[in-house]
Amino acid sequence: MNYKDKFKKNLEGWLARLFLRELCRFGPYFVSNSISNEIESLNFLWKEGYRFFYKAYANENRVVWTSLFVPSEILFALGLIPFSLEVVAALFAGVGQSSKGINKAEREGIPTDVCTFHRSALGFAFKGYLPRPIIHATTSTLCDSNIKMSKISELFTGKETLVLDVPYDLTKESIRYLAGQLEEFTKKLEKVSGRKMDPLKLREVLERANRTREKMIEVNEIRTSPFSPMPGARALGFMFPSQVLHGSNHAEEFYTRLAAELKEKVAAKERSSAHPDERIRLFWLELKPYYKCEIPAEIETNSYIKIAFEEINHVYWEPLDPQRPYESLARKLISNHYNGPLDRRLTVLKDLIRKYDIDGIVIFSHWGCRRNNAAVPAIKSELNRVGIPVVSLDGDCVDDHNFSHGQLNTRFEGFIEMLRSGRLVSTS
Repeated sequence: MNYKDKFKKNLEGWLARLFLRELCRFGPYFVSNSISNEIESLNFLWKEGYRFFYKAYANENRVVWTSLFVPSEILFALGLIPFSLEVVAALFAGVGQSSKGINKAEREGIPTDVCTFHRSALGFAFKGYLPRPIIHATTSTLCDSNIKMSKISELFTGKETLVLDVPYDLTKESIRYLAGQLEEFTKKLEKVSGRKMDPLKLREVLERANRTREKMIEVNEIRTSPFSPMPGARALGFMFPSQVLHGSNHAEEFYTRLAAELKEKVAAKERSSAHPDERIRLFWLELKPYYKCEIPAEIETNSYIKIAFEEINHVYWEPLDPQRPYESLARKLISNHYNGPLDRRLTVLKDLIRKYDIDGIVIFSHWGCRRNNAAVPAIKSELNRVGIPVVSLDGDCVDDHNFSHGQLNTRFEGFIEMLRSGRLVSTS
């Protein structure tokens, strides 16, 4: 690349970051009730999201590029800002811009069989649209492409990657092994950022994380009610507050507001003697298409279908111990039901099916996610064995060009019709 082309590329990136920073600065003033007229807390979440990303663009000397499941609690305790590349890919998809990142990644030589979350994020990173980091952080949980994405990012950021190797089994030895890594992880962040970990601050963050966890559980309990108004298609976007923002004021305030709001709305419906929601109750596994897509949008407004719960919102970890921060964070990472043997995940799924009185399962099989897609036949077989109908919808969470709307709608409608027929037979 000659000097002129390099200057042009740097200028484009600088202008894009400036635009995105200002968009995030003024974004909260334009949210109003545009996100959800039914659940006000969702509008609050969007406003907090804008504020969070403005902080990242305005304070690049505190930004750490992360993947999901990196323990944000440690970063928040150090005053650093976790900037999840997968969340960024989902946000660009939501505003119809993912193709720009994906096309750029392909031009830079990223193979087309790589997950589009990572291709899109890398493409926008190549274009200079993301706030520059002081370091990268990732884990081995769920997806090995997380590490590859961070390593590729090193080529143009010049920053190193911290990798947390999360053990497969939950044992005393594995917790001790990962806790040691987390302590070294913290020391490296201290060195790179020039900040010193304050044990009292870490304790404060973990206590806040525990309060947030309690509110998350409260929200999940409220959603067992047939009167719950929570739209599941919206809740499929909660990986941002539940994972990336966990331990922050943003997450605690959001879940506190959401729990209070849902509790009030359910109580009001119960007082009015309204009939309980008798729609078909679906349990959604994996993520969703983050661009405009008929299926989740249709479910939100359909008179006879409801996403009662989503696997990603299951609270799988125990309360954190502020006295033993690294051991308890290690336990949290290892106990993730996406980590470890499939039997652990199946046990969780069966418990949630009973708890939320589920009629059928929807698995959205994201193209390129080899680990999860490989588990689909076993999950489907086991849940069918215990009498739970399952449909697997093959699609893409980020790239709307790699998605057959008509074909998926036909399959989904056929599945719902089967569930309706089964319900009619069982009540006749």
